[in-house]
Amino acid sequence: MTPTIRLRDGADERLKTTLNLTTDTALANHIGVDQGQYNRIKNGRSAPGPYFQARLLLAVENLELDFYDLFEVVPDPNPQDA
Repeated sequence: MTPTIRLRDGADERLKTTLNLTTDTALANHIGVDQGQYNRIKNGRSAPGPYFQARLLLAVENLELDFYDLFEVVPDPNPQDA
């Protein structure tokens, strides 16, 4: 296993509140990503790649949210096995 990045727990609701949106579809559209992609990332089935990270950070850049408010780095649980 290698280190990865994922959307923080609670980031979805925080984004919806901050952006005054009510649905995943509205949030995905606001960010500029596919709703299916957003749901996979939100539910932890897919890691947020650089495109998703950039789109999300650009959408909130003037709203006092930064990378660490929205994402968390998940370290490698067994770095000696890498």
